[in-house]
Amino acid sequence: MKRQTTEIDALHERASATPETKGSHRSIGRRVSTSVALAGVAEEDASLRSRQLRFANAVTTPESLPAPFAQDSAAKWFTAGPRMTALERIEVYRRAYHARLVECLADDYRTVQHALGESGFEDLCRGYIASFPSTGPNLNHFGRRMSTFVRDGAPESFPLRAFVADLATLEWAIVEVIHAASEPPLTPEGLRDVPQDAWGDLRLEATPAFRLLRFDYPVNAYFQAFRDDESPVVPAASPSATVVYRSGAMVWRMDLTPPMTEVLAALVAGEPLGEALGRAEAGLSHLDEAAMGALVTTWFREWVGHGLFVRADWSRVAARSGG
Repeated sequence: MKRQTTEIDALHERASATPETKGSHRSIGRRVSTSVALAGVAEEDASLRSRQLRFANAVTTPESLPAPFAQDSAAKWFTAGPRMTALERIEVYRRAYHARLVECLADDYRTVQHALGESGFEDLCRGYIASFPSTGPNLNHFGRRMSTFVRDGAPESFPLRAFVADLATLEWAIVEVIHAASEPPLTPEGLRDVPQDAWGDLRLEATPAFRLLRFDYPVNAYFQAFRDDESPVVPAASPSATVVYRSGAMVWRMDLTPPMTEVLAALVAGEPLGEALGRAEAGLSHLDEAAMGALVTTWFREWVGHGLFVRADWSRVAARSGG
């Protein structure tokens, strides 16, 4: 199958103004903000720490909710400017903070943004931020729940729900693979010591920088068309499967046929090679045994050659044979 690359931008830590809060928990429809940190802070406490917590609470309150201060209360804790009230000044920071979160989500979900348009995407992000506010100063993992939010938390009227959820899953898998740990890949040379009678029981471990994804839509084709500066239209539903993995400094995407998907999913789940390859039989029943064997052998060699696996284990065979 044809492989497609995704260039890795320089890795960087994306900062947020969100303070670290211990034990914070966010869920759809539930607002938990830094007001947690304000518990125990007396209303009359005018210390610098108290003002900082109140300011952080105000700034991080979702824009879909009213400001956490009334005009008089804001003036009590914060300084007004020559042309703006204290509350208006706080609102400037609140808008800037949430704009930064939207910017971060757009960085991770550029293709989703294209599919929805800038206005539709921003509406999606505002809903996401309200449901899953940032809980810490690092934004690298902030967007991890986007596909879940689209499927379960977005309004019923949300357009293209299933397609966008699939597309978000693909884009987040790329983010995860970029940040995943690296391990030296298993090479064809590393399999030379496998005894002839052990191949059927061989078990393989996938690289941490690997994701196998199943979709209801052909989202990888849409993603690639967008990257090629085309203007793709949302396709009709059609099941697809895509592997996303990193090899060296490159992230690769590769669509799989249904038989390939079944074999690779079985290998990744820890099934022995013989059983995993047997899963291709139903989808390749139109081939004779020799052609089928040659095909699945080619798949296996390509997957190993591409660096999808990091370890091979045939110790169970050795233990049974007393070796």
